[in-house]
Amino acid sequence: MASGKYNSLKDLDNFDTNVDTNMFDTPSSSEGLDYAININMDGVSGNMDTGSSNKNTTNTNNNNKSIQDTLDEPVLDTLLRDLNNVWAKMKQVLMPTGNQNLLRDWDLWGPLILCMTLAIRLSMSAPENQSAMVFTITFIIIWCGAAVITVNSKLLGGKMSFFQSICILGYCIFPLTIVSLITLLIDYFIIDLILVLVGFAWSVYASIGFLTDVRLSQKKTLVIYPIFLFYFIIAWMILIE
Repeated sequence: MASGKYNSLKDLDNFDTNVDTNMFDTPSSSEGLDYAININMDGVSGNMDTGSSNKNTTNTNNNNKSIQDTLDEPVLDTLLRDLNNVWAKMKQVLMPTGNQNLLRDWDLWGPLILCMTLAIRLSMSAPENQSAMVFTITFIIIWCGAAVITVNSKLLGGKMSFFQSICILGYCIFPLTIVSLITLLIDYFIIDLILVLVGFAWSVYASIGFLTDVRLSQKKTLVIYPIFLFYFIIAWMILIE
């Protein structure tokens, strides 16, 4: 009887030992689920990081390739591309109702070409001892006048950048430059006057259309008047040459 009791106690001890061992060795279903979720989340995070890194690497490689292609291209191709951009902006001035944002991508090559052309044209008609002075005065009036108009619009609260405004004002002398070349071939004052007035009106209209971003609805006259005066002086120089 004692032996049977002993066996029962021994079996009970073995049962408790097995239960305790299984409890500590085998994870519960909720713990196993959490463990699996953590593993999956780590894998997803790793895949996302890898994808982001690959995307950044691809963008960097594309940018480097673009820069390298630009640096390695022949000089003639670069000049042709720049000249095509300049011509596209000149055509935009002749048709101001087109793409209004084209001249926002500013450059100074076009204004420089137009300024040099107009200055050389006016100096050709000046007396020989005054040709250099006429060239210098024309050059100064165009660049200093454009700078003064830009500073004026900035002081009045304009949002356009300095070089964007210089670019637009410089490109908008294109109609007057064309008129100056035409008047070189025509020696009739009435015809010259009509052409100069048309070129003047076209330049003012184009420049005002491109400079509407200044957000000066109540001060628009203070912005337009210097532009009007700027192109009027250039037109007067062409007429009296």
